[in-house]
Amino acid sequence: MPPETKNIHSDLNEAVRKNSEIAFITYSLLEDTEEKIKFVLAKILEKHQQEELFTPLYSCIKELIANSTKANAKKILIDEGKIPNPEDLLDVVEKLRSILNEEALLEYGIKAKERKLSTRTYFRVEGGNLIISVVNNLALSEKELARIHERIEKSSQYDSIAEFYIENPDPIAEGMGLGLSMVVVLLKSINIDYRNFEVRSDFSTKTYATMKVPLA
Repeated sequence: MPPETKNIHSDLNEAVRKNSEIAFITYSLLEDTEEKIKFVLAKILEKHQQEELFTPLYSCIKELIANSTKANAKKILIDEGKIPNPEDLLDVVEKLRSILNEEALLEYGIKAKERKLSTRTYFRVEGGNLIISVVNNLALSEKELARIHERIEKSSQYDSIAEFYIENPDPIAEGMGLGLSMVVVLLKSINIDYRNFEVRSDFSTKTYATMKVPLA
């Protein structure tokens, strides 16, 4: 392990030990950052003897970061004129699919950084809970947020994402909302109430996706 990696791990370990809030800022989720997020999550869960939660929780985090990254890419595609009508949701999904590969996402990550379109992922432990927040500095509209809340409510009735998707076919959801449904089902699989997962927006500058995970 390179010395700089050892130093970063040492700093992260100390932050976990002190129950300090830890934040990661990303523009496109690169492998190095992914490994640091995994490290922090693993150390927090190990400290509280909840290691079995690692895989489902990391899958949730990755989905939420991916959703935020896609939202940023969508904004850039609109600004570049590649999405002429944001209300044409099928076209939006098709255009996003065209850039969902490592090389293109890296390119759009660079563009996102230039435009200050970041994704911030926060970890903090308080009141016996691990609070994980993924914050995007793009706001949702009231219509978009209502759609998300409807999808979360509907997802909570299912035990598998495949079952949900078969019974609620939606080509738009595949590109835009399926990740949120997956988070709900994954949390349910580890006995965490779907109401512990919240998506909200200030309707002007930010959108917040937050999971509250009991550690006791």
